[in-house]
Amino acid sequence: MSPTTLRVGTVVAAVLAGAVLAATFALVLASESYNLWGALITVPVVVAINAVLIWRVSRRGDERWLAGVLGLALAAKLAAAMVRYYVAYVVYGGQADAQRYNLYAAGQYDQWRQGIVTWEWGGKQGTQYMELITTAVYTVVGPSPIAGFVVFGSLAFWGQYLLFRAFRVGVPDGDARRYALLVLFLPSMLYWPASIGKESWLMLFVGVTALGAARFFTRQGGAVALLVVGAAGMTLLRPHLAVLLFAALAVAQLFRPTSKQSTGVLSKAAGLVVLVTAGFILTTQSASFLGIDDFSWQAVSESVDAASTQASEGGGSAFEAAPIQSPADIPAAVATVLFRPFPWEANNVQMLVQALEGLLLVVLLARAWPRLRHLFAVMKRTPYVTFAMVYTASFIWAFSGFGNFGILARQRVLMLPFFLVLLALPTLEQLRERTRSDAELLDARR
Repeated sequence: MSPTTLRVGTVVAAVLAGAVLAATFALVLASESYNLWGALITVPVVVAINAVLIWRVSRRGDERWLAGVLGLALAAKLAAAMVRYYVAYVVYGGQADAQRYNLYAAGQYDQWRQGIVTWEWGGKQGTQYMELITTAVYTVVGPSPIAGFVVFGSLAFWGQYLLFRAFRVGVPDGDARRYALLVLFLPSMLYWPASIGKESWLMLFVGVTALGAARFFTRQGGAVALLVVGAAGMTLLRPHLAVLLFAALAVAQLFRPTSKQSTGVLSKAAGLVVLVTAGFILTTQSASFLGIDDFSWQAVSESVDAASTQASEGGGSAFEAAPIQSPADIPAAVATVLFRPFPWEANNVQMLVQALEGLLLVVLLARAWPRLRHLFAVMKRTPYVTFAMVYTASFIWAFSGFGNFGILARQRVLMLPFFLVLLALPTLEQLRERTRSDAELLDARR
């Protein structure tokens, strides 16, 4: 990206942010609601903090293009947060999950500010923890849903950035710009994790976990700490997500390449032991923490089936799901979880946008075929790609029984960043170049 493009992107981001603030200020003048006044105070502060963070993470010499992209992505995320707010509170009249969290937090935040925090750790479900997380946010910003949407949208934005950073670390030969544009600007990635809700919180910690995995596979510092923090953040709301990710980590570690030296084999075995042990501890502790008596594979499968049945009931977005029960069910499940609804199945604007995005992904997948032909060669050399593919496959299995397009669209944003790795794989020439470089480095060490 040229300096001119970078400057244009920064200007556009500033104009969009200014437009959002101007619109908010215009509304404030006609209202005495703290929802608007609080947003007028909080949003500029949040934007300023994000701008400083963008400046700090974009100072690498080989990523001069990133600042402009992140600036535009932040502006797009803020716009998506306002659209989500409009849909939740105007189109649906407050009949949304965000309103439940808002009402609880608005009734509790003042006590938290006074230091009166009383709640029980055990026996709570993900929704109740989301209420507590929202209360913690309101304790800082006040009871403003608009401000809350911006804060949670910002958390998701940085989760998406961490997913990009994980790709850069784990797939150094991959197409970083293509991946950044997809993970930051894909409509569903902008829209769904941009409100007070579970998807925004989980996106942040999925990003933390992904970066921990990338550093683990490349033997960089801080990997274990990132994995523990990511798992802890996810288990509060959806422990099965942590289970799927750590299972994918263990599989990728099992099949990662090793040198013929005994130290390489021992290092691989030690890493596998650490992952399996950490996964076992985290999942059993999560089961106890959340009041789950049985955390076996059968119990997880039964829980997924039960959730699938509930998610398929009611609403204009319901459809007949095709859960994977045999190998013959796999193609339909893959198409459903990744690409549906199809355009002819859409009955509202949200579903139509989702359908068009699905078509875009199909086109991009077809255009990426020259890279995909060497997928197994890439997986053999790059454990992060194996990790991403195993997680994507396990997610498709787990959610293939969900028969509601709206719920499925929200859920799959937590899988899409790993599927998008397929669309930014290195070319065969890049693989050969890396092989030659590795061979030369090995010879030099000898």
